[in-house]
Amino acid sequence: MKHPRQLWKDLAMEFAAFSVLVISVSLLWRNNPLLFVVALVECLAALILWHDRLDVSFFLIIAVLGSLAEAVFVHFGVWRYANPTFLGIPIWFPLAFGTTGLIGGRLARTITQIWERNNSGPL
Repeated sequence: MKHPRQLWKDLAMEFAAFSVLVISVSLLWRNNPLLFVVALVECLAALILWHDRLDVSFFLIIAVLGSLAEAVFVHFGVWRYANPTFLGIPIWFPLAFGTTGLIGGRLARTITQIWERNNSGPL
């Protein structure tokens, strides 16, 4: 098991990666090509940092299923995107959603390790 200090560093890095992604989407959503490139760079950076089987699985499953669900929701009028490019969703969406899944998986594992280390459980 990792040292407690390393777990907290991991948690900070995961929150930072998530924050950068959220800020990028919030600021660049009007420019699909630029945001696609930025999301791709962020995705590749996340996969360089975190690339075990679970990480790649989280990324792929969330990117594919999330994008399919979004396309269905948009098709049936549940909501719509202000700047869609394909099937009613922006081209950067699968990368951003998959990267969020990857980071979420990492966050869940790190938080679980912190809880186990403290023997306190989730609540």
